[in-house]
Amino acid sequence: MKRTTAVVCLSSLLITAGCSDSKSGDGGKADPNDEKQASAQVVKQFADAWVKAWAPEGKPTEAAALTDNPTAFGKRLDDVDSALVASTVTVVPQGDAKCSDDATCTQELAVEAQLRGIGTMKWTSTATAVKVGDAWKVKAAGDTIYPGLGDGTNYLKRVRTLPARASIQDRHGAALTSNRPVVIVGVASGTAATAATYAAFTKNLDVDGAKLAKRAKAAPAGQFVDAITIRADQWEKLRPTMGKLPGVLTMGGTQSLAATPTFARSLLGSMKLANEDTLKNAGPTASAQDQVGVNGLQYAFQQQLAGTPGGVVSLRDGKTKLTIKEVFTQKGTPGKPVKTTIDTKMQQAAEAALASQKLPASLVAVQASTGQILAAANGPDVTSYNRAFQGRYAPGSTFKTVTSAALLSNGITTNSSLPCTDTINVFGKTFKNYDALAAYGAGTLQKAFNQSCNTAFISQHGRLQKDGMTKAAAMFGIGRDLELSIPAYGGKVPAPKDDVEEAASMIGQGTVTASPLSIALVGATVAHGTAMKPVLVPGKDAAGTAAAPLPPATAAALRTFMRTTVTGGTAKLLAQSGTVGAKTGTAEVVTNGKVGTNGWMVGYRGDVAFAVIVEGGESGGKAAGPIVKDFLSKFK
Repeated sequence: MKRTTAVVCLSSLLITAGCSDSKSGDGGKADPNDEKQASAQVVKQFADAWVKAWAPEGKPTEAAALTDNPTAFGKRLDDVDSALVASTVTVVPQGDAKCSDDATCTQELAVEAQLRGIGTMKWTSTATAVKVGDAWKVKAAGDTIYPGLGDGTNYLKRVRTLPARASIQDRHGAALTSNRPVVIVGVASGTAATAATYAAFTKNLDVDGAKLAKRAKAAPAGQFVDAITIRADQWEKLRPTMGKLPGVLTMGGTQSLAATPTFARSLLGSMKLANEDTLKNAGPTASAQDQVGVNGLQYAFQQQLAGTPGGVVSLRDGKTKLTIKEVFTQKGTPGKPVKTTIDTKMQQAAEAALASQKLPASLVAVQASTGQILAAANGPDVTSYNRAFQGRYAPGSTFKTVTSAALLSNGITTNSSLPCTDTINVFGKTFKNYDALAAYGAGTLQKAFNQSCNTAFISQHGRLQKDGMTKAAAMFGIGRDLELSIPAYGGKVPAPKDDVEEAASMIGQGTVTASPLSIALVGATVAHGTAMKPVLVPGKDAAGTAAAPLPPATAAALRTFMRTTVTGGTAKLLAQSGTVGAKTGTAEVVTNGKVGTNGWMVGYRGDVAFAVIVEGGESGGKAAGPIVKDFLSKFK
């Protein structure tokens, strides 16, 4: 039975060495009275048919028909193909045919087979052509396929070995992942499993039992239908109940996992049995039976972490099953660790700060001076979706940090008067402040920042050029491709089409979008004075500056703004958390026609900058603030 997967098939060479002056070389008929020419032609036809037989979905019929025993040879050629798990082969006749007086000619065949999941195996076999009636046929001998197979029951046996998967490491070189025991839980194909079995998969393993049932009924008889891979200790807890259910089957193995199911899940990624897409990413030496990375760093660095498999092909005695000799050996190479910038203790602190939340939330921490990512957590539930990097949100009032930089570059000073009114109308669109803020009338830019007054900022929209906010955002690295080794969104601040869009962009609404990572980088830019490119994997991710330094006066003003927001503004919850600078944000969002809010906070302490978002949070101070306070309390 053919067991290869679809890859591009290599063609054998079309010109037979030593016969290039004959008609057989260009597909014409050979002279039946010229034994060398006639035998060379049938050998060439056989070589081409062999290539077709071992191609994906190929069949041995054509090659077998060119032999003196099609039935026996076709099965044997197919069996060797399946034993080697050959995905493609080239077969090239070598030299001139050597003929004897008894109408028998021999010609060597140079064979090169790609063994799926191992590598290239090369050998030379001998095709013997004999006269059968008026036609020449290739003798149906095992040695035609591989020397030593003979006419008996000798066979080839392939064994593939995988090296231990390398670990993903933190910034200090400590392993974040290691190879741990797992159990693949599934069911027998057909109808062995009952409705109660599938219901248990849904209840206990969060597997869609109905879909699993359809897969099982459609699978060939005797097949193991995998459903989910779980940690061995998790299965031990489920075994007393699920292990007794009809149709449940399990397989043991190992998988590269973090210490807990939650730790840095969306960064590190997860692993599953390879499918068509992940097999392509895993490279030519991967197999459909391998556990491979499906997202995160496990996916991005699959080939580096996995290394290359080794393999041995042995010629074995068909009667005793003992090895006659090893005929091919491919030495595997161990995987290489992937070192990240993650700080394990800070990652743990970030996850602990989100653990008690009921709403979806994300926290990102970066080293301001380098852009290196120290932690990225998503909670409260375990998820592989990394909203901390990929989420696209209106940043709300955290974006007033960027707006302040834009205004400071256009003639406004920290003490310029900005009136804070209840509402402000821009070409028919009415903007208001968040509910907790009462209008206070005259005030400065610094006060407007500290109290997060929307109307005060919007009152200055006429000072900015049409692309003023876009250019200001670029000073903080927003709007560029972050070029990380795993997917990440760098934010977008399009030039507004009118004054209404411009006013909305000044308070982080309208067409402005950002990820928690890109907002954390805003805090980092204020702390460091220059926007830095984010780095998760040193040497892989582009490092260095993302923009020119902020004007010194602007950087100094923003630091003052963020510090006084903590000492006497909307982020005063952090007043006892050390020398912290911060900005709160509340962004309006429309979901299913209903207006809601997301709570934000961005800031820094020392060289650590951070951003937090809480989806559905009432406000930045109330929803994101406690998370930041908890996070900062866990490290100095």
